[in-house]
Amino acid sequence: MDSVLIAVDGSKDSRIALRWGAHVATELGLRLKVVQAWQYPSDAILSIGRIELPPPDLAEEHIEAQLRLLLDHELGSDPDPERIDIEVARGPAADVLLRAIGADTRMAVVGSRGLGGFKGLLLGSVSRQVIEHAACPVTVVGPAVVVDPVHLETMVVAIDGSTHGARALRFAAALAPGVNAKLVVAHALPATASDQREIGEPRRRLDARRDLVEEWCGPLREAGIDHQIVVVEGDARSALLEVAHDREADLLVVGSRGLGPVAKLLLGSVASSLAQHGELPVTIVPSAR
Repeated sequence: MDSVLIAVDGSKDSRIALRWGAHVATELGLRLKVVQAWQYPSDAILSIGRIELPPPDLAEEHIEAQLRLLLDHELGSDPDPERIDIEVARGPAADVLLRAIGADTRMAVVGSRGLGGFKGLLLGSVSRQVIEHAACPVTVVGPAVVVDPVHLETMVVAIDGSTHGARALRFAAALAPGVNAKLVVAHALPATASDQREIGEPRRRLDARRDLVEEWCGPLREAGIDHQIVVVEGDARSALLEVAHDREADLLVVGSRGLGPVAKLLLGSVASSLAQHGELPVTIVPSAR
């Protein structure tokens, strides 16, 4: 059975991600896979002498016991404990999480920062590595996301005519009906300088681009998926957040890269900026591996 994978390390961000991801797994009828990485301290020599560290098997037993207590505290019996898989593995967090992602992973969910992150960073290094290298969509859940209760009533998906945008659209089209969410398709049209505009040009540009977005949404119409289209003018990052705010969106879905100028970037500037925003969950859909 497909699963939703959630990275947990005991931090506030990861607990919020856990509750959000568990809700999605329950709504979709998927298994929940909770993964925690661990390592021995890099320096086990203290001023008081060498400390005795437990063998790996005992360390993992202790960590798993603590993790089960955390799951019971945060989730109770929802989802059904029989549908929860726990994996505790030794190694760098990003490596452990990427290894845990399999062909049956529908989505990975991470907090924006974990216990090892620098407080000044909006997006921790582990979260960024998972986003950049995971073969499945990754949802970043920030500390400001409300999970008591979790709301997933409106989804905004960003498209721009790129193959990355098309993959994001397909993912959102599959997810929205499963969680009974309204789907809003958003496109940001780059603004032109005001001194270069003719009278009536902004409206003509928006109408022409809306017709193009209608074409891009052909797969939604063919699948009978109800959706709304919003075309706004402006920088993609601020425009998409504006649409999400206006529609009171509970999730924003974007491709890992769009039509930006630096094609070699694993994570485009728009996706990176949105993942750091923190006020609503953001799902980044990867390019084909």
